[in-house]
Parts: sequence; C-alpha cells; structure tokens
Amino acid sequence: MDQDRLDKAQRQQANDKAGRNKTDAEFDLLIEQHKAKVGAALNHVSATNMNICLCIRKRPLFEKEYTSGEIDCVSSSNPKCVVHQAKFKVDGITKFVSDTNFEFDNTFNENENSQDMYQYSIRDLLPSLFTGGIVTCFAYGQTGSGKTFTVSQVTKYAINDIFKIA
Repeated sequence: MDQDRLDKAQRQQANDKAGRNKTDAEFDLLIEQHKAKVGAALNHVSATNMNICLCIRKRPLFEKEYTSGEIDCVSSSNPKCVVHQAKFKVDGITKFVSDTNFEFDNTFNENENSQDMYQYSIRDLLPSLFTGGIVTCFAYGQTGSGKTFTVSQVTKYAINDIFKIA
C-alpha cells in the first residue's frame, strides 16, 4: 500500500514536471500496468492470400494531447489492439481499468512507420493490378487520426514500386 502511494506521488511529480498537471497519476499507472500485460507482437502477415485484409495503425499522442493530460489508453501488439478504459467501481472511489480486446489481420503500433504498413498490406497486391485485378484501400477514422498522412505515404511507396514493376 505504501509502495502504491509512493509510485503515485512519483508519477504525479513526473507529470507535473512534464507540464501534465491535469493527468490522473493513479489511472496513468494502472493503464501502464495493463499495457505491460498485452504481450509481444507477432510477425505481420502479407495481404496476398486474403480476400479482405483488415489492418489498423495506432498513432502516438500528439504533444498537445500529452501536455493537456490525456493518457494513451490503447495498446497495439500485432494482431491485437487493446483499449484500456479507466473506470470507477460502484463505490465511486476505487479506480480500475477494464480491457477490451480486438483482433485484426495486422496491427501497426505507434513505433512502426508507413513503409511497414505498405509492405504488409499493399505491396504484394500491386502485381495483380497489371493482370486485371482490383485493389482497393479504404481509410477510416476520426478527424486528425492520421488517415491522409498514412495514405499519402503509402501511395508514395506504391508509385515507386509500380515503376519498378512496369
């Protein structure tokens, strides 16, 4: 119990020093503990043999979100994505974290780049374009979540590879 209080106080000091004055240090620590349990990522799978390939890419928190006290509550470890939801028990005092697990064909975390996403999701599909095949990429997400950035980066890699194939 004393160690928990000490950890919380140290986290609050670190958050204050980083300018994150509105961050709940206890939830921050709880979510960090849950993120540690997610597990190691598996290798990505090529979309070549799939009729539909569902991939996600997790973006990091923006500096503005971080300094305003937002807590990064999503873990991405291929092929899993876990949302760590901060909650209060019925007593209204006790804090806990509830995990919701999702599984996709490939998940890309905030440390992976657009080239990684391109390599496993699109690159192997390009040759089928020249043999009458159809490849459709659909980007979906909240405003500001990085769709335009990712698609523009992936398109750049695709154009380079198309010129190599053609």
